[in-house]
Amino acid sequence: MDPAEIESLTRATFPDWREAGALSIEVIDRTGSGRRFFRLTKEGQVADSTLFAMHYSLERRENGRFAEITECLRGLGVPVPRILAADPDQHVLWQEDLGAIDLASFQHEDWEKVRRPLYQAALKAVLPLHLVAEGPAIDGLPELEPPFDTALYQWEQDYFFEHFAANFSAASEPELAEARKSDDLHALVEGLACEPRRLLHRDFQSSNVMIRDGAAWLIDYQGLRWGLPEYDLASLLYDPYVELAPEHREELARFYHDLRAEAGGTESWSDFRARLDRCACQRLMQALGAYGNLGLNKGQPDFLRHIPVAVKRLREIAIDRGAAPALAPVLSLRETSVA
Repeated sequence: MDPAEIESLTRATFPDWREAGALSIEVIDRTGSGRRFFRLTKEGQVADSTLFAMHYSLERRENGRFAEITECLRGLGVPVPRILAADPDQHVLWQEDLGAIDLASFQHEDWEKVRRPLYQAALKAVLPLHLVAEGPAIDGLPELEPPFDTALYQWEQDYFFEHFAANFSAASEPELAEARKSDDLHALVEGLACEPRRLLHRDFQSSNVMIRDGAAWLIDYQGLRWGLPEYDLASLLYDPYVELAPEHREELARFYHDLRAEAGGTESWSDFRARLDRCACQRLMQALGAYGNLGLNKGQPDFLRHIPVAVKRLREIAIDRGAAPALAPVLSLRETSVA
């Protein structure tokens, strides 16, 4: 759908926009997600002058549940944008405009004064999700994406080997095959799959946390599913898109652990931290697979520049912290594999 069609639908849907003068329309593509966003602004006005429209396809079925998931999250106390209107026939919905400033935008700001409070706000924002334990019947919960189980964890590892390791690793084919079948990776899958599951965002990275007036708001949560909260935490703390000092990651992990304890959690720090390592290892493997696939197969080469940082983070977790030592040969990059 093009901007002119979105403008026409917006004017027809909102009476106060029907007679508005000229509009400026910013197009924001979320390539690969089956969605296109439009920020509409009444030129020369300030109050109530912007709307955020989303046009989506149903090639990814979770897009059709976005409004339902949003209302569920609002009911749980998760800060998410309000849905203002929807046109299911046209696959368009309008939502509150949270602005264009995300958590990643602050990566060069002072840690003590700016970044720490914002990261803490993000962790508080996602906590209500993580307090919902998997159960047979939860009021208002929509259909979810498939849960994290043995099959999904294994798929993520296969994705890593097929799209990252095969194209960027300096390891030989026998070395890759040995690592792929290692006890380390098998134990990672089996160990994570047997843990009790809770609701998680699934893509809780810094670009999916919007900041407005010092408060954190979550977006891109249509992948909501059952899994381990530490997977979300790892997505944020080991996000390859931004730089976080190791001591700051540790500080935030302890902050989150304390939040869980205040909400009734009784798990020890050592058990929690070990699970976070395993989830970080799994998440970074998934991310590297995605960068390889998007960069080589989906016409988005910009993703390839994140590979060296993601490899560095995965080496820290898998090798230095011992989550999966068998990955050591896989994490040596070919000299000319990444620009």
